[in-house]
Amino acid sequence: MAMKTLLVPVDLSDAAQPVLQKAAELAPQLSARIVLLHIVEPVATYVPVGATMDVIAAAPPPAETTESLSAPDSRLKALAEPVIAAGINVEAVTLIGLAVDDILEQAAKYRADFIMLGSHGHGALYHLFSGSVVTGILKRATCPVIVVPSRSQT
Repeated sequence: MAMKTLLVPVDLSDAAQPVLQKAAELAPQLSARIVLLHIVEPVATYVPVGATMDVIAAAPPPAETTESLSAPDSRLKALAEPVIAAGINVEAVTLIGLAVDDILEQAAKYRADFIMLGSHGHGALYHLFSGSVVTGILKRATCPVIVVPSRSQT
């Protein structure tokens, strides 16, 4: 049986831990490896007041791209360490890009069998204004998506 792949995108917030914990529990049962993914979103460029919306663009990656990735990359690897120590195959990937598009792109690249995401548990109003990464993935993913609530069940 071929090894399955669990793509686990995390934002390095407190919500990352419960998601990775669940992935670590599930991986051995599915004979799966974990691809732990963190995406650093580029900061939008400064646009003068009065400019039209089509002028606003994501900034090109800064020249010191490798430096801007090294801090989140080392945090991601630190997050993965206990799971690797437990004998689970984990690959940590840090990229600069747009969350939903890049998560789906990586899911295709790694032929993910599942995408496992954490939900921050923000209310409907928050999602209405911010648009949620989870919602974007659920709408466009071509493989099953597992959503782990960030709030612990009591």
